[in-house]
Amino acid sequence: MTSINLWYLFIPLAAVVVVVSGAFGVMKLQKASNAKAAGTDRVAHVLRVGLQTTAKVLDSTDTRTRIDRIYILTRLRLHVDAVGGMPDFETQLTVPLSPVKMPQFAPGRVVRVKVDAATRDVAIDEPMQ
Repeated sequence: MTSINLWYLFIPLAAVVVVVSGAFGVMKLQKASNAKAAGTDRVAHVLRVGLQTTAKVLDSTDTRTRIDRIYILTRLRLHVDAVGGMPDFETQLTVPLSPVKMPQFAPGRVVRVKVDAATRDVAIDEPMQ
């Protein structure tokens, strides 16, 4: 009889383990999806090797996507000033912004950026969160 009673404990315990490991798997996938949406690998590379300059925000658009329910994924259209022999140019990038920092990225504002001279990738060089 004792072996039958252990099954009553084992089945709920196994169910809890399956649910908890599934929840951790979903959280891991969400974190990877957020990192890909924010372009964190590319941004880290540009911040490491890029040349410092400034850019004027021409347009700021909410993409209606949120990261961690806090940060607003915002599409910025920028006019990047000349740097390192490159002429000035316009570009678009999508960045996660804290709602508190949104006014600092309003059209007409000037922000610090870094530019990868080889690829012309741009990354914001200011606190966004």
